[in-house]
Amino acid sequence: MNVTQTHTKAFTLIEIITVVAVIGISAAVLSPNIDNWIGKSKIKTAADELQQYLAFMKGESFSRGVAIKAKIDEDNNSMAIYSSDELVSNCQNSEIDWNDMNNNLDFKNVELISEVDNYELCFFPDGSSNGGTLTLKSKHGKYEIGILSATAFIESKKIEE
Repeated sequence: MNVTQTHTKAFTLIEIITVVAVIGISAAVLSPNIDNWIGKSKIKTAADELQQYLAFMKGESFSRGVAIKAKIDEDNNSMAIYSSDELVSNCQNSEIDWNDMNNNLDFKNVELISEVDNYELCFFPDGSSNGGTLTLKSKHGKYEIGILSATAFIESKKIEE
């Protein structure tokens, strides 16, 4: 009688358990680093978004020939944009009608801190602004966006803590 023995190639139970254990240990070691990397990425993205938002406001003011104002709400970590119907040189002028541009910016998991007069940042058609500093802060980092009053130059910088 002729008996042929066939061998099938397979992994043993010990090999499978070892591979699963190595993957589990690697995931446990790497997950805090990934969380930190994602948090840093979110605060950087929020700072870039705010800088682009302010550049949009500056451009709209110049192209429309009217003042554009952002009302900053620190309690809700948000901003809302308004435009005037006429040329103004002061954001706080109560006689001016401000129209909501329906273009709001909300920050999730990021604190918005304003160092702007009366929490209103204005850009004027002559290229100037009332100036100030907006700070975005989270447990993963801090960014300052500064706006110069004479030129409305917008600069973002990371603050090392």
